[in-house]
Amino acid sequence: MKICTIPYDIVYASPEDNFSGVAHALSQVETDTDVVVLPELFTTAFIADEKTVATLAETNDGRTIETLKRWAQFFGFAIAGSFLATDGSGKYFNRAFFVEPLGDVTFYDKRHLFPLSTEDKIYTGGKKEAPVVRFRGWNFKLIICFDLRFPVWCRNIPCDLYDVLLVPSNWPHSRHIPYKILLTARAVENQAYTVGANRSGSDPYGEYTRNDSAIYDNWGNAIHETRRNGFLYALFDRTELEAGRSKFPAFKAADHWSLDL
Repeated sequence: MKICTIPYDIVYASPEDNFSGVAHALSQVETDTDVVVLPELFTTAFIADEKTVATLAETNDGRTIETLKRWAQFFGFAIAGSFLATDGSGKYFNRAFFVEPLGDVTFYDKRHLFPLSTEDKIYTGGKKEAPVVRFRGWNFKLIICFDLRFPVWCRNIPCDLYDVLLVPSNWPHSRHIPYKILLTARAVENQAYTVGANRSGSDPYGEYTRNDSAIYDNWGNAIHETRRNGFLYALFDRTELEAGRSKFPAFKAADHWSLDL
């Protein structure tokens, strides 16, 4: 399984520019890649103004998802990330997606909304647990950015086992040390690969550097390689993952209880 993350510099509140920029970036992805992970809110960046949010939010059958379906089919890899969504009733969501080349799409609404911004005031938190998606023999779990800080929410359980935790993010460089610590912790405690797909550039909340994105194996080792264009790649090994879990199956002993949704 070959994974790529693109630390894309998102243009604020400009889907047109971002569709063009991401299309160009995807054309540079290595052809044997299985999954590409884009940053959080890749078409708009984080928007704190409710009027702008209302103007740009889309339903699941809008331009963003239709475009992602075409891209996934054309390039032959799955694409994950998040976008600014609405259900049409005046509620807005930071919605993750996993779009497969055959057109199947899985969604997840961000549960934990960042309280130091207006996200928790303008957006609606998700009411369902993060899904596990089966793709090319691997199980992927989707969360978004701030969700990473909540280990119970990310917990790996044998009855719904995931192999890879995908984390599209807008995580400022000023907090890059906690970001990488948390990615590593989630990898080790859940004995799974973690993919931190952060943006680059800047916004009103801070600066973002390309090397803040990272990919870790189930032992907490950083395993990504960064190409000249800034894209991160990693190869996941099924044999090594299962051997690690068999040798030290700590995650199976974790406490489990019903989540209060």
